[in-house]
Amino acid sequence: MTGKYGNLLKKAREENSEADKDNKSASSNTVKQKAVKPDKELDVNTENTIETEIVKEKEVSLTIKVPRSWRQHWVAECKREGKTLKEVVTEMLAEKYGLP
Repeated sequence: MTGKYGNLLKKAREENSEADKDNKSASSNTVKQKAVKPDKELDVNTENTIETEIVKEKEVSLTIKVPRSWRQHWVAECKREGKTLKEVVTEMLAEKYGLP
């Protein structure tokens, strides 16, 4: 690679490959077990326990067709409140129909 960033990328790749070699040789020489930390620790005493439980499940897309002007208005109102449209819609649906 040549160019402005080519040499920089080449140097970074060389450093990464050297670090990988060092890690492989160190791991083969020692038989230490590493502690595995959970991705997210749930705190039972928080008010938003329901939200953290929802995060554990894979999220999927929920799509509806609305006029562009409506969406722009709703997004602007959400920004004024410091929220996202996703948060507001999720909150409204949970309030209306509850959670499973």
